[in-house]
Amino acid sequence: MSEDAHPTAERFYQCVCGEVLAVDNANGARCSSCERQYSSSILNEAVADTMSIKMFDSPDFAATVIEHDTAKIIDAPKMGDMIDHFRIVNPLGQGGMGAVYRALDESLQRYVALKIIRRPEHVEQDASHVQQLLQEARAQARVNHPNVVHIYYVSRDESAPYLAMEMVGGEPLSKQLTNGPLFFEDVIRIAAQLASALRQAARFDIVHGDIKPSNVLIAEDGNVKLSDFGLSRRLSEVGSDQAPIMGTPNYLSPELASGKPLSVQSDLYSLGVTLFEMTFGRLPYSSSGQANVLERLRAHREDSVEFPEVWPAELPVGWRDVLERLLSKSPNDRYATYDELLVALERLRPISLPQTGRFVRALAWLVDMAIVSTTQQLVSAPWEVPMVQNILQNRPLLRIMLALASLAIPFLAGLLFAKLGSSAGKKLFQLRIVDRHGLELKQSVLFVRSITQLLPLWILAASRFFEAIGIAEIGALLIMGVVIGMFVDFGFALFHKRGQALHDVFFGTRVVLDV
Repeated sequence: MSEDAHPTAERFYQCVCGEVLAVDNANGARCSSCERQYSSSILNEAVADTMSIKMFDSPDFAATVIEHDTAKIIDAPKMGDMIDHFRIVNPLGQGGMGAVYRALDESLQRYVALKIIRRPEHVEQDASHVQQLLQEARAQARVNHPNVVHIYYVSRDESAPYLAMEMVGGEPLSKQLTNGPLFFEDVIRIAAQLASALRQAARFDIVHGDIKPSNVLIAEDGNVKLSDFGLSRRLSEVGSDQAPIMGTPNYLSPELASGKPLSVQSDLYSLGVTLFEMTFGRLPYSSSGQANVLERLRAHREDSVEFPEVWPAELPVGWRDVLERLLSKSPNDRYATYDELLVALERLRPISLPQTGRFVRALAWLVDMAIVSTTQQLVSAPWEVPMVQNILQNRPLLRIMLALASLAIPFLAGLLFAKLGSSAGKKLFQLRIVDRHGLELKQSVLFVRSITQLLPLWILAASRFFEAIGIAEIGALLIMGVVIGMFVDFGFALFHKRGQALHDVFFGTRVVLDV
């Protein structure tokens, strides 16, 4: 249900000073306490920010209060200022609960990220800000994991609370996404690290509550660091009653957008939106272009995920299945645990193995051909004895059946290769066949590819079959055709820039060293 469906709906915005303002569609709003002026588009501009939404009439969105969690810093520290034993170096930006600065810990002589929260103007003195800060710090510190930003120190000074965190070089994922979607191997790598960090949090009874690209830091070595546990909750303490909607509208799960409690599955949905954005460079719903908070919440609850009409060739089809499950409207249809998600991600992780040379592949193929051909000869050898040949001359049906048996050998070999995922020749030379994305091949694709490679043996067996039924000329033409085909296939491999044979290009496969 869009905002336009309720032209008389009242919209409220909570100013940073704490005053609740009625937002007029034409004139915006002016705060009577601090005199700040807000445009009518303030609710539209907030979809990427962490906020709290109180639904006074949830079914119809008759009235809402939007509370930004971006802190208003009063008397912000300047370069060189000392806060306890931390010397301010320079500002790094605004976080969900306060401003973040680079600071030098003079006791240990190391740089840290100092997150400071100062009370907004006109807000009564209480300990809620400190308690929220401590909640974030304790939750984040409890999750001791290489993909979670480490907490070093927490101040309990109620007049100026702060926490000192690990200084992560690099940049937020949100900044990287301004350049467009990421390569799939980077998406999978980041997804696995985030899922691992969230699994560790869940083990400590913690759900993050605000997963989005700006809370994911990409260190200079490429590793991921999850930050900002300001909206985290203990799962054992989450109630079942209607709750204020807290989080970032662009990444809120359908159940959170309806005021239901936080859960592991709601984090999984937010992770799914983040991964979708990393993959396609956009959010899953076109209504995001309208940038309206209420429309955004409605889209999460009701709209279908907008995948590309033509699935990109550079992405494995299985990736769509993962995204669809993460973005399911019902929490029960998402992954039950992070372990389950990590298994799915591991199946799609591209295999980073070196491509093999033409000569080694040719040797492996010759070994496989020799083994299957020898098997064919062993099957047909008893029928080559002159006495048996005399018997077969008067029994044409038996000759046809024996020819069909010879045809079955390459077929059975292809089935065996597909079942084992390899062949004797490839095992001998430590080769492995993967798809164009570096993923393990489906058995059906490996089967068809295997019997295609054994085509010369098929043709030899087929020529015997045609000879048995009295049309040997067709068999001779087939043999000539397969010889030409082999020359074309090998010639293609000689001139292809990556040394791929024609059948590999056709099946979208690569042969790599299994080391």
